[in-house]
Amino acid sequence: MALLDRVRLRSGTDLPDSELEDMIIAITSDLDARLGPVGPVTKELGDPGDPHSRFNHSLRITPPIDMSAGGADVTIVELDPGNSGDPTAETILLPGDYRILHDGRTIQRLTGGPNGRTYWAPMVRITYTPAGATQPARDEALIKIAMIDLSYRGAMKSERAGDYSITLSGDPIADREAVIAGLIPASGFLLA
Repeated sequence: MALLDRVRLRSGTDLPDSELEDMIIAITSDLDARLGPVGPVTKELGDPGDPHSRFNHSLRITPPIDMSAGGADVTIVELDPGNSGDPTAETILLPGDYRILHDGRTIQRLTGGPNGRTYWAPMVRITYTPAGATQPARDEALIKIAMIDLSYRGAMKSERAGDYSITLSGDPIADREAVIAGLIPASGFLLA
């Protein structure tokens, strides 16, 4: 079922297709701008000019790696020296060269792998799928945000007619933020 049909079915709106399509495009653009694209991303970590970047045993990944596939879609390339631009300075790491820890938030360099080293190279390029970047989760959030936008009625907080009554949220912006926050992976830290 197309996303337009799912929004129409769940919201019960009678807006024309062009209006709903514009709303879907706007919400999708907002989600992409705030959370990044759906699917794999490439990040470069490190700084060839920083002498301390040579002494990292582990690297922090933000947003975290989607571990639903066990990190199988991760590709890591070390660049040493990081500022040479020479393709021969790139080493593609194998899964035995690194370990993914902390629910995809950290990658640790291993010494016993095929390309084992104690420290990371000064520049590291990692391609992976971030957690929370699945299309079904984004589609569900989009539908919820569209329903919030369609139900907003300005300053009216509630409506009553005979036995029928409805109370609307007073803050649609907070409702939208709550839906978007549901797509962002939890940090893993709990303070009590």
